[in-house]
Amino acid sequence: MTIDQIASQIDSLRADLIRSNPPLVMTSAEAAEFLGVSDETMLRWRKDDFGPSYSQPNCRIVRYLRDDVVAWLEENR
Repeated sequence: MTIDQIASQIDSLRADLIRSNPPLVMTSAEAAEFLGVSDETMLRWRKDDFGPSYSQPNCRIVRYLRDDVVAWLEENR
């Protein structure tokens, strides 16, 4: 098994862990993994005023509450 294959498996396991037990407060990347979209999609959704509610205390930090992401998923099935 190569290093790239091991890294790929680790990434897959990490994504599975986030989907099965997401943190209470998620970064944009974690929310994207949970939703199964890219971080670029999350950025586009924020710009288009779409997607789950988020907090942005400054220009560099974006956080999503797990409950908001789940509620948004339920509303947009």
